[in-house]
This record gives sequence, structure tokens and C-alpha cells, in this order.
Amino acid sequence: MSDAPLIVSVSGIRGIVGASLTHETVRRFTDAFATWLPEHARVVLARDTRPSGEEFADVVSSALRAAGCHVIDLGLCATPVAKLMVLETQAQGALILTASHNPAPWNGLKLIRDDGIFLNARDGALVEEAYHQQQQRTSATEGGSESIDADRVRDIYFDRLLAAVDVDLIRGARLRAAIDPCNGTGGLYAHQLLEALGVEAHLIHDEPNGDFAHDPEPTPENLVDLGRAVTSAQCNIGFAIDPDADRVALVGENGEPLGEDLTLALAVQSVTARRRGPVVTTLSTSQIVSDAAAVNGCPVLLTPVGEVNVVDAMVAEGAVIGGEGNGGVILTEVDPGRDAALGIALVLETMARSRQPLARIVGRLPQYTIEKRKVSDVDDDDLQRAIRQLIEHYPGAERHPVEDGVKLYIEGGRKCPWIHLRPSNTEPVVRIIAESASADQARQLCDLAAKGLQG
Repeated sequence: MSDAPLIVSVSGIRGIVGASLTHETVRRFTDAFATWLPEHARVVLARDTRPSGEEFADVVSSALRAAGCHVIDLGLCATPVAKLMVLETQAQGALILTASHNPAPWNGLKLIRDDGIFLNARDGALVEEAYHQQQQRTSATEGGSESIDADRVRDIYFDRLLAAVDVDLIRGARLRAAIDPCNGTGGLYAHQLLEALGVEAHLIHDEPNGDFAHDPEPTPENLVDLGRAVTSAQCNIGFAIDPDADRVALVGENGEPLGEDLTLALAVQSVTARRRGPVVTTLSTSQIVSDAAAVNGCPVLLTPVGEVNVVDAMVAEGAVIGGEGNGGVILTEVDPGRDAALGIALVLETMARSRQPLARIVGRLPQYTIEKRKVSDVDDDDLQRAIRQLIEHYPGAERHPVEDGVKLYIEGGRKCPWIHLRPSNTEPVVRIIAESASADQARQLCDLAAKGLQG
């Protein structure tokens, strides 16, 4: 485990507990974050349900207080809720202990600024430099700490969330839903959310104890249990939530996974049906999201992958909705980041408005196949070679001007088929994402890129 990676990016810091992520690593990054914060800052502290989180939270709290900060400790808390509480408490930042979708041996730190948004690349680089230089702020007076009642936090959050959807419409549809929070922080809110929306709930793996019942990333291969729950309880839909509750994937009424990108597409459909304006998503997101926005005459802006890139663009453009193709849905009037519960509510609203089975709603959308792969042990020379080979193979391809690895539209025109190659923000891999109306072509594009990456 000595060569276990420590990943530092716009998505935070992540490592394997006891190897690349130790008490010392956590303390030093907390010290570095404290040097970036204003003096005597108020800082929200939260964690997901991973067993290592409690000890790491003690390390973070001690380091922040030693730097003169006042800690607002939320304990177990979903990432989107912690971001909202930065705004509600007028804090100057937050540190959230989570490795999001990474497997159980991992944990990490998400660093948040005073507007509830991730640190951007520039500020993140300043914190990383302070970490490497082992900088820390000393204070003559140790900072204090406080906690906020979990019920009060949930009430604040639900007030914002439920105001953003048509609750009466959803309640009137009398829907049934299965939810798998994977024993993460989504289990803190899922039952109450469905109860508030008048949806009959069938929950599995809903104890917020960090004992992940399966690989926690909500990708199709990890949704078998949820599929069974949907069919056995004759639910209209199933929702899979990642451990820190900022992503949600869908399972249809037949128990089959529907793909992460469809979450955002249905949410966009719901919001743009009643509000017109720009929609923001990333280069890696399915064309189906852009198509959903276009139905209601809404322009789409693409950004590099990374939640902070999407949210910053949403604020700048006055976007009505945004998100990522990994099941992350964002409405800035609810909270300034991806939010699984929000995604659930908006998808339910789409179903309630249509008064049709989910399969029929999905069947009316354009049909694409999106293929996603990971390739490890890849350096920049490998990446550039793969890009050159793709361009040589498809001389008519158009390169998207936004830089995040490279995205090529194979036939030009910024539409399917396309392929995107980029280094991951969260794992030591290069991601290959290809999409086409033809499943064979999507696979072929990935095969060609993978061959180029591996030499």
C-alpha cells in the first residue's frame, strides 16, 4: 500500500486510509486550508458515514481550532446539506470528510469556500502549495466549536428543497419508489423526503453506518439489489445514491438501470418546462441532456468536468439548472452543488407531470448509447498519442474548444457521435467516454482510444 495514490484536484483530496491518507495528511491539509481562510474564520465541518471519518473529524477540528477558527460541527451530514449550511451560518468555508463514490478503503477532504462552492483550481493550488510547504497558522487564542441539532439542519434543508418542486403535483401522482443509499448519508434523509412528497418508500441499505453493501459508485453493475427491490415492491422507479448524497442514478420499473445521465436529462426536462434560461453541464455529459434543454428552447453551455466548473458557470450565466452526467443535479437556489435528493424530487416531478410510466417517458427521448471506461497507468504522452490516432482515424472530427483532455465530435457539428478522453479528478486513471446512436460505434470508439492509450 506504500504506493497508494493521493489524488488532489478540483474535486478535493482523496486517498486510501492508513496509506496515502493518514492523520498526518489530514492535519497538514487542514493546516493548509486554514492559511487560505481569513483569520478567525467560522468553518463548517461535516463527514460521511465511513468509519474513518470520526477520527479524522477530531483531527480536523483540533487543527482548525489551533489556527483560531470557530468550528461548526454537523457530524454525519450529506455534502449538499453541509454546503447549504455554510450559507445559513455565514461561515467562511467548510471541510467535508468524504471520498464520495470511491470504495470503502478510501476517504478524503472536500474544501468549500464562503459561497458554499468548491475551491476552484487557482485556490486549490494555493492550498496544495501550503500543504507541501507545511504551512500553518498559529493563533494566540484557540478557536471554539459548536454543533447544530441534526433535526434543525434537516428542516432548513427541506424548506429550501421542497420550495423548488411542485410538492402537490408529486403527492397527487401516488408514486412508489425504491431507494438504495448504500448505507451512506442519503439514509439520513431519504425516508423523510419521500414521506414529504407523498411517495411510498421502499428502502434498502439505508443504515447510515458506512458498511457499504456493494461498491458505492451508482453505476449499472452496482444496482442489482436496487433492481430487485424495484420489481419485488412493484415500484415506479428506483434511486441509487452515492455515500455523500450528491449523485443519484435511476432504475426503471423493470429493475434495469437507466444510466446516470438520464437523471440530469429528466431534471432538466422538469425545470425548463416551467423556467426558460441557460443550462450548464460538462463535456462528458450525454447529448440527451442538451436535447432535453433544446426541447424547451434553452441554450446549453459545456464546461470542464468538475462541480466547481459547472456551478461557477451557472452563477455567471444565470442558469436555471445545471449538473453533471454522473447523476449530479444542481439548482443554486437550493444549494450550491450537486444534490441527490434534489435529483430525486425533480425526476418524481417529471413523472408526476407526465402521468405516464417511466418507460414511456424515457422512450420518447432520443436513444443513445454512452460507453464509459477507465484506463490506468497512463501518462501524458500516452494520452496525446491516443488523441493523434483518433484525429488521424477521423480527419473530419471537430475538437471542442473547452480544454479538459480532449472531446472530439466525430462527424463535426457538436453532436453525436463523440468521444472524450480526460485524466480523472478522483481516481488515478484516464477516463474514456464515447456516445453514439449506435452501441457498436460507441464501443469501437472506446476500443480505438484504449488501444492508443496502451501503446
